[in-house]
Amino acid sequence: MVEVLTGRSARIPVRLLIQMTAFLGFSLTAHAENAVDARRINTVCIETILKSCKVLTAGFINKDGGASEGAPMLAWQTQTGFTPEDGVLGGFVLLQSEAGTWRRRDSGFDGWRFFPPRVNEDGLLHVPGYTGGTGAYNADRLYRWDGTAWRAVDMKSWRATIAEHMPSGLQIWKGVQYEFRDPWSGLVARTALWRSDDANCCPTGGQAEIVFAITDDRLVVTEVRHTAPRP
Repeated sequence: MVEVLTGRSARIPVRLLIQMTAFLGFSLTAHAENAVDARRINTVCIETILKSCKVLTAGFINKDGGASEGAPMLAWQTQTGFTPEDGVLGGFVLLQSEAGTWRRRDSGFDGWRFFPPRVNEDGLLHVPGYTGGTGAYNADRLYRWDGTAWRAVDMKSWRATIAEHMPSGLQIWKGVQYEFRDPWSGLVARTALWRSDDANCCPTGGQAEIVFAITDDRLVVTEVRHTAPRP
């Protein structure tokens, strides 16, 4: 289940976690992290670089099924604050429970806002995020469960090849909206499309749904479905 501790609470069944009760840890950090006190995770920023930090959301993903059902597994925070170098920023922190002790397993402070992690039934853990400014570029993180550990999935390199899949004369100028939890749509991202003479505010090229596969821990574009603008 996912329990959001700030704002509304939500219980989200995740059948994937039945297979994860033997969870050992992320493959993202080679060295052991110091123990983290998560008792005030809903009110006190943990493992942060942000000054004047405030907690925006916080919660837990517990084991679902088996003899360890309900035992702690993962925890998260999303934060807001600032740094002298970059001004106002958002951040996220992911924790893992190891024999009753919480340890940091990943974090990021390169976006304007991050949102609670989402787990799908195929073993993907997605932390949505975006940068500030009119571009609202992606700061998302994606992790793949390989049966023994979480592995980071590259979400950036696909942009280097997207032009070869696009309709002629159309481009992506801003961040995209990823969707990984809908079993009917698969792994996709949705975005407006711009023509070269469009204003930044006002794309006229219709909509695109970008379809992905994961190859060698990278998102790889397999198809772009274009919806033309209305006349």
